[in-house]
Amino acid sequence: MKRLSLLLLWAFLVAGCAMHAYVPVETTEVVSIEGKNQRELYNKTRQWFSQYFVSGESVIDYEDPSTGTIIGNGVAGIGTDPLGLIRYRIHYNIRIDTKDGKFRVVTKIIKHTNTDSTSTYNVGHITEERNKKALAHVATLVEDIKKYVTDAKLDSSW
Repeated sequence: MKRLSLLLLWAFLVAGCAMHAYVPVETTEVVSIEGKNQRELYNKTRQWFSQYFVSGESVIDYEDPSTGTIIGNGVAGIGTDPLGLIRYRIHYNIRIDTKDGKFRVVTKIIKHTNTDSTSTYNVGHITEERNKKALAHVATLVEDIKKYVTDAKLDSSW
């Protein structure tokens, strides 16, 4: 009975939120870094992946130093339902292409999932608030990459 009451309360809270069908969202950002060649930028972005993708859920799927491309897939938590019973997560793809003096970061939020006490399942409809949290998480990733690549303290000439 308690579980049913909680479920009804959750349904009531969600019913007031506008939902829309989820469509994968892709963002692209090009970052100029004067004075760094393609190899240096590739190495720095690869190091970022090594430090950020530390769980078994986040993996590098492809890397090619000769073309300067790295592609990884990650999973990230972006919050819970109002009662704290369901964890919200996003599954995303991140691609970095490097050239002399610049790199491009392409991110794609592939899907949303929910995890409750019994299972994990795909979510076909999300609220605008959840979409904003997902986009904010991806934007934070891109900012973290930019900061890592441009941080002089991490320069190899220490």
